Amino acid sequence: MRVLQIIGPGRAEVVEAPRPSPREGEVLVRVSAVSSCPHWDMTLMDGVDIFDRPGFPQYPQPPGREGHEMCGFVEEVGAGVADLRPGQRVVAWRTMPAGRWGYYAEYAAVSGQDLLAVPEHLPDAAVAPLELAMCVAVCFLDIPDVAGLRFSVGGLGGAGLVAVQMARVAGAAEVVGFDPLPERRALALDLGATRCLDPRSEEAAVLRCQPRGARVDAAVDCSGVGASVEFQMDLAGRWLCLFGVQHETYRYGLRQRGLTLYGYGAHRREAADYALARVLDGRVRLSPLISRELPLSQFAEGVDLLRRRQAIKVLYRP
Repeated sequence: MRVLQIIGPGRAEVVEAPRPSPREGEVLVRVSAVSSCPHWDMTLMDGVDIFDRPGFPQYPQPPGREGHEMCGFVEEVGAGVADLRPGQRVVAWRTMPAGRWGYYAEYAAVSGQDLLAVPEHLPDAAVAPLELAMCVAVCFLDIPDVAGLRFSVGGLGGAGLVAVQMARVAGAAEVVGFDPLPERRALALDLGATRCLDPRSEEAAVLRCQPRGARVDAAVDCSGVGASVEFQMDLAGRWLCLFGVQHETYRYGLRQRGLTLYGYGAHRREAADYALARVLDGRVRLSPLISRELPLSQFAEGVDLLRRRQAIKVLYRP
C-alpha cells in the first residue's frame, strides 16, 4: 500500500509498505480521506516539536504519522470487535497511540474503540475533521455554561471556526471572532459569528481599552499565540479557556484580577459523540474548514499552503 512518511525536516515521501492486519480489538480501515492538522504538520516539516518536548521530533517518523483526522470504510474486522462490520463507513475520533502508524496511508489498522460509524451520504470533508471537533467539544463540556453570555473566540483557524459554531449551539447570546485574515472573518460570520474584528484594528483597540468584561463575558483562545491570549484576557470578564497549544508565557496582572483560566482537558468518547451529533444535526459544519483537496503525494504542497495561510485545512486523498 501507499503511505506517507516524513523522512526529515522538509522531506516527505510516499513509500510502499505492507498492508497492516488488524490485531484483536482492531479493524482494518480503507482510508478515504485525511484532513490536515495544520500546526502538527507544519512543525513536523519544520523539524520542530508541537509540544516542545526535548529530543523530538524523531526522524524518520513512523509511516502515516501524524495523520489523525480520518474517514474511510471498514475492510476487515479483527477478533473481539462486535459493533463494526466490513463495508461500514467510519470516522476516527482519537489519534493513533504512540509508536503506531498514522492515517496518511491507504489502509490503517485501528482500535475499534477509536472509530464511530457515520452515514454514507455525508461528504468526506463533512466528517474527516471530526477529531478536531471532538477536541473543541472537550472544552465546551468542561467550561461553565455559556448560554446567554457574550462570547469571544481568538483565532479563526479550524479550531476557532468550530468553536464559533459550538458557542452558538451552547446558546451564547453573542459570538465575536478575532482574526487578522479577512477571509477567515467572513467565513466565521457565515458559520454563525455575530461579528468579527481584526485584532489589530482601531475598533478592537477601543474594545480592549474598555473595562474588562464590558463587552465580553467569556472567551476561548484557539491560536496559542501570546498576543492573542493576552488580548482575550483583557476582554473576558469571567473566564478564558486556553485551547491553542501553548508556547509562551502570559502576563496575569491586576487587570485580570478575578479572571479564571481553564486549560485543555482530555480526549474522550463523550466529546466525540457530542461533536458527531452536532455534525449530524447540521449545527456544526466541518466542510467549510477544507480549503483544498490534494493527493497524498502533494503533501508538501499542502503544508506550504497552510504555512502561507492560503488554506485552513487540506483534505488529502491517499
